[in-house]
Amino acid sequence: MKALRHFLLVYNRQTGETDVRGDFPASEARAALRARFQLERDLRECLDLEIVVLTGATLEGLRKTHSRYFGGTANRAFAGV
Repeated sequence: MKALRHFLLVYNRQTGETDVRGDFPASEARAALRARFQLERDLRECLDLEIVVLTGATLEGLRKTHSRYFGGTANRAFAGV
């Protein structure tokens, strides 16, 4: 079994697009949350955005278990990182 990772996502509720903004090892859960909170501050004016940290072994696995965030036709990996 693969080690768990924390993925920082920005989901646009209006378009259904998801940007993966970060990928953190399991040992860096606090860093992932700090990055999330910073993004929330930076993007607070964009009401259609949802910023989340999801934890799983792979991004592909999260696409299956959290399909809500990956339903758009234009999912991008690590945009703006």
